[in-house]
Amino acid sequence: MRVFELYIKRIVKRRMTFIFMLLLPIMFTFMVVAQYKEATKVNLTLFVEDQAVNTYVSSLLEKQGVTLTQVKTADESIHHSTNMGIVFTKNVKDIYSNPDQIQVEMYAKETNYNSKSLEIKLNSVFSTLKTLAKNAKSADALAASMKQAESSAAPIKVESSILGNPNATVLTSTFNMIAFIMLFLTMTNTLLFLGDKIHTTTQRVLLSTSGKLSYYVQTVGVFAIIGIVQFLVMILLMKTAFSIDLWLSVGDLVLLILAYGLLNVISAGIGLLIVSRTTRLSTGRLLITVVSLPLAMLGGTLWPSSIMPEGMQSFAKILPTNWVTELNIEMFSGFSGNNGSIMMHFVSLLLFAAAIFFLLTRVKTEDI
Repeated sequence: MRVFELYIKRIVKRRMTFIFMLLLPIMFTFMVVAQYKEATKVNLTLFVEDQAVNTYVSSLLEKQGVTLTQVKTADESIHHSTNMGIVFTKNVKDIYSNPDQIQVEMYAKETNYNSKSLEIKLNSVFSTLKTLAKNAKSADALAASMKQAESSAAPIKVESSILGNPNATVLTSTFNMIAFIMLFLTMTNTLLFLGDKIHTTTQRVLLSTSGKLSYYVQTVGVFAIIGIVQFLVMILLMKTAFSIDLWLSVGDLVLLILAYGLLNVISAGIGLLIVSRTTRLSTGRLLITVVSLPLAMLGGTLWPSSIMPEGMQSFAKILPTNWVTELNIEMFSGFSGNNGSIMMHFVSLLLFAAAIFFLLTRVKTEDI
């Protein structure tokens, strides 16, 4: 275990490397979770000139879970940072006089699920207002009906239920991002061994081991431990800072930790294979980039593999990063009956790691 102790101390002593290994998972976990939570909010900027109408519209929209931002002018509503906004200038008398002419100016900077959902909610609110206006005997009676509608409960109670894990999307996205971080950072850190190779330090270290396999097992083991620590930090952050339920049993959690440990082993192994093929740091950096980015992009760590062309999807099925992202999808879906797929992805990672070790043992001693 002398080689393991030597290299773990070297990495810990490199302050910037050590800080990035801990900071990047924390930073990206926060970014992905915060972005997802913001994206799932239904936000609306509201300018309704008449106070009575404003109170009515605001009350009914808030009951439907819409987050409202009140502004003082129509121009503010149009140019606000939220995705959706409405402008309504009719007062109670105008609505009572001509209910068929109710027109709401609405804008959406981007059409998405939230904007369509909000459009339906707005239609229900103003359709109800139109019905109240047609049935009212006077403008005062309309105002009274609006106040009654504000305080009364909905005649039909709608309960939404999400199949599977309600946090599946945010969990999958976050864990996929961590897979990308681990892949790129681990492969980059293997360039530390290029200096040892150039200065023949590796050959002297090899003398203290029983063979190349022992050397590589201890060396790659350093990165496996680092990957597991990163993973545990991420899980702790999700449980404490964001209060997100992972919906995983103890067995599933252990399996997921082992899978990410294997990904780090594979990343380190590929990096060491690249180190064995060059003696120049610039070439090593270029090769790391050329290998790691396609692994990340095609493997689905940056975006879902399902949006790629069919040919790329077929190629992605043989990549370890794809097995990890597919494992995430299966693990966090919240559905049972997918144990076969989970074990298949895990075994694939295990076999790939074994193949990497086999290739490493075939490297010539002078190239290590």
